[in-house]
Amino acid sequence: MRIVLSARVEADIANQLQHSIDHFGTAVAERTFARLDTFLFKFLADYPLAGRPIEGIYEAWVARTPFVVFYRVEPDKDIVTVLALFHHAQDRAGFDPND
Repeated sequence: MRIVLSARVEADIANQLQHSIDHFGTAVAERTFARLDTFLFKFLADYPLAGRPIEGIYEAWVARTPFVVFYRVEPDKDIVTVLALFHHAQDRAGFDPND
């Protein structure tokens, strides 16, 4: 399946990457975001239903990172749209997948 990142996710990745570099250094940030990249563009593309289904979307924890992603699968279009990326400690209560 083709992976599409929402504008929100692109911004979240940039912000989380900068935070990771600032607090943990470039080497740690590179390893962490390489894992995120592999998860999004390889694992999720091959196994889009691997996440936990929640009201029409999926939630998946990215192994060996502090991140959780929310995404929508459109099998008829062969697309997975990544809707949000959160650090595990972030409050996700206000997340609306329709925004």
